[in-house]
Amino acid sequence: MPRADRPRWSLAKKLRFAAILFLLFFGGLEVAARVGSYFYHGRNPYYLLYGLRSWSNEEGEGHTDKREGYFKFPPNQTLEFGTPEPARINNQGFRGVDFEAAKAPGAFRVVCLGASSTFGYLNADPDTYPVRLAHELEDLDVEVINAGIPHFRTDHIAAALEEELLALEPDLLTLYTGCNDAVRPLAETGVQRLCRALDEYSAAYAAVRKGVNAVFGDVLFGQWTAYTSSMDAEAIQRQVDLHVEMTRANTERIFALSDEAGVPIVFVRQPITTWFEKESKGLLDEGAARTTYEAEYETLSRALAERGGLPGFEVTLWVHHHLLAVMEEIGSRYGAPVVDNVALVAEQPDGLGSKVHLTRDANVRLAAALAEVIRPIAEEARTP
Repeated sequence: MPRADRPRWSLAKKLRFAAILFLLFFGGLEVAARVGSYFYHGRNPYYLLYGLRSWSNEEGEGHTDKREGYFKFPPNQTLEFGTPEPARINNQGFRGVDFEAAKAPGAFRVVCLGASSTFGYLNADPDTYPVRLAHELEDLDVEVINAGIPHFRTDHIAAALEEELLALEPDLLTLYTGCNDAVRPLAETGVQRLCRALDEYSAAYAAVRKGVNAVFGDVLFGQWTAYTSSMDAEAIQRQVDLHVEMTRANTERIFALSDEAGVPIVFVRQPITTWFEKESKGLLDEGAARTTYEAEYETLSRALAERGGLPGFEVTLWVHHHLLAVMEEIGSRYGAPVVDNVALVAEQPDGLGSKVHLTRDANVRLAAALAEVIRPIAEEARTP
């Protein structure tokens, strides 16, 4: 008996079948990566919800409350890592004492925008500069809210401002940021952008990326990709251009939102340093004193001109310097008062306890400088 011919599949049907197999394979791989990581990391639920709960670090510690364009902490918890003492997260998901979202009648409310330097990564709860600022202005009964979240970039600050922080009815904002915008390279190609998106939302890709990069170096792009160990002037300039474009747009949005709401911003110039990285790499002479932010930038300028490139760890400061100028220019256009923490730390360079984080004493000095600018604004607001 002749065998019946099998029905032939059309090209479209073959493609659909291949797509289904592809999705099933990678879907299974994704589930396996999440479940495996969950058990490997002591039943940490962060890994089951990878990409949905956190924009912070790969270990699953820290921020677990993901919002529209930004992230923060779940309310009412104690943060046990990263600070010299456990840090209090209040009823609104920020560091500090509890407060009511609705401002009390007649109150003058200051909201401090920023990242880990504002949060106070090296500081105990009483020693962050927002807390010190409240002490400086306590005779005026000024309320200061620490809205600094570690890892925030300017896009996160803008989103938080639009979605949540302006609803707190601030009378004044302070803006102290820049390092996180500069600290990692931006994607230059469509493939790099796709890899970064996969790294944010796919546990399977994140696992593959970590394994491949551990063996072959940073060949797969991701959220945590660093500048390459050595970069030539052309590559550095491409990154400067990309970062300036990004930060300019975000900073414009921040100032436009505050201007539309009628809320003034005090802009704080942020210093960073390469000193700690040089120390860890053995690149400092014995007993070498710390230098200033501007002096470091001038040294990098000469090195770039002479050698035609920079080590990757120094590129952050180079990019940051350009971003600081952009943010200051935008702030000037909006008439924002400036507090120059670059100059304050230059007077006492040991005020930086890490690449960017301030010591307690540096926070005290910054708070005093901020209070000098904010006091007359708060006094005027209280004048009948």
